[in-house]
Amino acid sequence: MIIDAHRAFSAARGLALAVLVLGIWALVMLAMPFVGPAGRQVAVVGGGQAAARAIVAAGGQIVEVRRGAVLARSAARDFPRRLYAAGAPLVIEGRIAAGCFAKAGA
Repeated sequence: MIIDAHRAFSAARGLALAVLVLGIWALVMLAMPFVGPAGRQVAVVGGGQAAARAIVAAGGQIVEVRRGAVLARSAARDFPRRLYAAGAPLVIEGRIAAGCFAKAGA
């Protein structure tokens, strides 16, 4: 009985640690577009056409279309804020996020 309780506690602690690490990673991915230098690549997550419209409206350039996200960049320092104002549902750091989304047509 004691061994089972210890295993359950260890599993719960491991799960809590995994959730904490993933939460911190998500916060970093969300914050990176705002703290990086101008011209940095970002990923606009969402439908391709809606993301492309938001990128163009925000004054950015499309770098690559991926399945589930569009990679973009702009020389404007406030590009991530402008993307959200143009209707982008989610903007995350682009270089790291590029590995999370398959290339379109792949």
